[in-house]
Amino acid sequence: MLNAKEILKEGLIVLDNAKGKPAQVGYDLSVQNIKLTGGSMGMVLVDKTIVGELHDIGQATVNGREGWVLEPGTYDVTMNEGCNISGNRTAMVRQRSSLLRNGAIIASSIFDPGFNTDNIGTVMIVTNRIFIEKDARVAQMYFHENNEGELYDGQFQNDKQRK
Repeated sequence: MLNAKEILKEGLIVLDNAKGKPAQVGYDLSVQNIKLTGGSMGMVLVDKTIVGELHDIGQATVNGREGWVLEPGTYDVTMNEGCNISGNRTAMVRQRSSLLRNGAIIASSIFDPGFNTDNIGTVMIVTNRIFIEKDARVAQMYFHENNEGELYDGQFQNDKQRK
């Protein structure tokens, strides 16, 4: 597993709009936007994936802080930070302990070698009502070394299916 200095040196995290910060063995990611998932049926097919509708939930102010009040459910989370994963690296995203202690779990797939995006996206499952402030650090992206392989060039490259 790479440490934060190696991640930054290799340029694996896109920092153009970053509000996160280096961690011990990863990089803390900060929230740009949160949307509610559901409303229409998603589909996982042989040749492609169709993502169900995403719904804006609007921001709220709590104790003078702007963010989102989330009820139990599944949410699509967009981070301020992006990634540019080289051919010999694989990444994953996990929730920070502060999020987990409040009943929310980040469910991340593997980010394949060759994947790049300006804004990392993931799914968050909320089990208890929670307020998340805009730009708060909620997750950590971490990287592993792997043997060079075929690079990702699928339908979600640069999140073109999420826009």
